[in-house]
Amino acid sequence: MKLSQKNLEDNLAEKKLLIENLKELLITDDSINNKYTKFKKLQNLWFKIGSVPRSQNSIIWNNFQHHIKNFYDYLHLNRKFKEIDLEHNLNEKEKIILSAKKLVTSNDQYKAFRDFERLKKRWKFELGPVKKEKIENLEKELKNVEEKLNNKRKEFELNKDTILVSNFNTKEELIKEIEGLYQTDSKSIKEWQEKIKTFEVIKKNIEDTGPIPRKLKKSFWNNYKKVVRNFYSTKNIFFKKIKKVYSENLDKQNSLINEIIKISTKDDLEKERQNVISIQKQWKLIKPVPYKANEKNWKNFKNSCDMFFQKISRNKNLKTKENKESELKQNKLIEDVEKFSGEIVELEKIFEEFFLNSKISSEKEKIFLNKIKTYFIKQGLKKEESQNKLNEMKSKFMSYDQKKSEVYKINLILDKLNKDLTQQENNLLFFNDKSKENKLLKKVHLKIKNQKLEIEKLIFEKNKLLK
Repeated sequence: MKLSQKNLEDNLAEKKLLIENLKELLITDDSINNKYTKFKKLQNLWFKIGSVPRSQNSIIWNNFQHHIKNFYDYLHLNRKFKEIDLEHNLNEKEKIILSAKKLVTSNDQYKAFRDFERLKKRWKFELGPVKKEKIENLEKELKNVEEKLNNKRKEFELNKDTILVSNFNTKEELIKEIEGLYQTDSKSIKEWQEKIKTFEVIKKNIEDTGPIPRKLKKSFWNNYKKVVRNFYSTKNIFFKKIKKVYSENLDKQNSLINEIIKISTKDDLEKERQNVISIQKQWKLIKPVPYKANEKNWKNFKNSCDMFFQKISRNKNLKTKENKESELKQNKLIEDVEKFSGEIVELEKIFEEFFLNSKISSEKEKIFLNKIKTYFIKQGLKKEESQNKLNEMKSKFMSYDQKKSEVYKINLILDKLNKDLTQQENNLLFFNDKSKENKLLKKVHLKIKNQKLEIEKLIFEKNKLLK
């Protein structure tokens, strides 16, 4: 008790000192701005100091208000600051009235009454005066709100038991709604975001529903905390799993980006076109991915794909240009062979130059070789000799890749001839001994003979190229 009395006396001493500081503001040599700032600090500090002895409460308060009035009178010379303070007090009091009106709709009459008492205390002790023409309306509004709150509280007291039970039942139903949220499976972030919004609304409804019977409070709040914990736990488990899925999907995206970059370094990009298109389809299937990371990765992936296709386009244009130049050169060399009348050595140079071209169409090659054969025949060589001479030139001047391509073509022809030869030999089984003079039989034998000669000739030509 003595300690409490000592505290009251200490608070009284602090308030007296504060009043002395307030007096000094009027005589100190300082700017109006600084004085006003110090005045507001002293005014705020007053309300932070605790209670004083009851016998001194009214005296010290009136003394404080007297010096507040003196200071405002002092500020009267500078109307700007007084107007600012009056406007500030008006705004704050209007805010108090709005807050008080909201309390009228509250279901918790105990809390509404406590909150209103706090608002009244701020109105009376913490805020200064307002313009005279505003005072009456403001106080009337506040009084009307207070009357409504008192009437609601009286009504509540009359039906207290029924209201408390009704509140309890409402809160129990709301708890079941929270249970339904986390017991229902949700696989997408969007669904969980909606659940969280609903959960917050339900929580607020529970808090706003009002008091419940005292004997049910403990069990209710224990159950409420348990359900809330379960909700948060289920939510956290989901987001931990989705975080892992995010990480895996980001790795998949980065892997596809690197794959596109690797493919872009290859020589024959046209062969990789379908592969890149397939990778683009794979990208679309990677879900879910965090929005920002996905946006960044998509930009990198798209740029890599664009660069790949741009490179194909550039290569294609380059090849088209090269092919046109090569075709013009081939046409000129074909014309040179047609006009040629010099030594064989010169002809070999034309042959070599023709096959130095990177791209030779089979049609152009056939025309060129026929022109060479025609030249040999004109020089007196037989058809077979001219072919042998041509084969020698092929073997001598064709590049490894050109020889390889030629051998591949020969193998295709050989394969077809061998299959046809086998078929012809099988056809012989259908002829008996009496059919020896049959014209059809003779025709089959002749065809077999010619095919074997053709096969031998092609094998010889192939071997020449392989040397």
